[in-house]
Amino acid sequence: MLWASGLISVSLVLNINSAYVFTDHFLGQRNYTDLGANLLLLVGVYFLARAIHRAASPLTADRSSPRVLGKSGVVVATTLTFFFFICIEAPFTSTSFMRDFGSQPAAALYSAIQYAYIGSVMATAGWTCLRFRKSWSTGVYAIAFALVGLGCTSAVLLVLQVLVLDALHVMGQLEVMSQLGGVYAMLNFTTFALLCMGLAIPPVGRRVLSILVSARTSKVLKDLRPVWAKAVVGNSQVTLDLHVVPKQDLRQGRELHRMVVEIQDSLARDPDAKKRIGTQGMTSLSEATEFLEGLAWRQN
Repeated sequence: MLWASGLISVSLVLNINSAYVFTDHFLGQRNYTDLGANLLLLVGVYFLARAIHRAASPLTADRSSPRVLGKSGVVVATTLTFFFFICIEAPFTSTSFMRDFGSQPAAALYSAIQYAYIGSVMATAGWTCLRFRKSWSTGVYAIAFALVGLGCTSAVLLVLQVLVLDALHVMGQLEVMSQLGGVYAMLNFTTFALLCMGLAIPPVGRRVLSILVSARTSKVLKDLRPVWAKAVVGNSQVTLDLHVVPKQDLRQGRELHRMVVEIQDSLARDPDAKKRIGTQGMTSLSEATEFLEGLAWRQN
């Protein structure tokens, strides 16, 4: 995902008109920036699809990538893209490359190769999401993979739309192309929106869950601390040494775990411990134990 996000981000930045013109000025003003941006996009989509495949596949399944996601696939796509680019007559910098030069057969093939590869890998990633849908976690993670699957479907429709536009441009059907331009814009926006939302939900969900768990852990600790203080009275061999608990994000959970263990040890060692903590203390201990079990399940 890190490689995918980095490469795709650079590719999108190079498609900003000012960045495109500035970069192409240093590359001879022959639209090599368009080639570079598209090559980065192809490799970025390759990494993105592999990440989706591995994330959607259950641990017990075969996690090897489908053949279309293999290194040979992206090598062939990038090689053909480069070959057809050098066959295009593009004598000046253009921020609307395909609009200006798309009537050339080489330009149509240049675009078609890119989008055919992107469509293939996104279709494979979408099929992976659909195939392993029963193995997804519940809640936000199921929603996230559903959005990614819809994003992959939208990407395939976008690719088909682009291939049709390329063919129409070569045939000189400019009027039909302009009529279909709105569909392209809608599919392009929908694809990026669905994929971005689907990929953003899991880390955001983990962050929100972490905050909620931390708040709940603090509350349980606060309720259990007086119970622990009463339980360990007179047991010199049972002490909660906070220096033993590492100062990490899971510190509260580990401190709570030590309290529960030491209360249980005191109950086993000292017959009077149960009387000291009382019924309310036993209830607090039971609630803390159940909370820890749930916390361990979430972490796993």
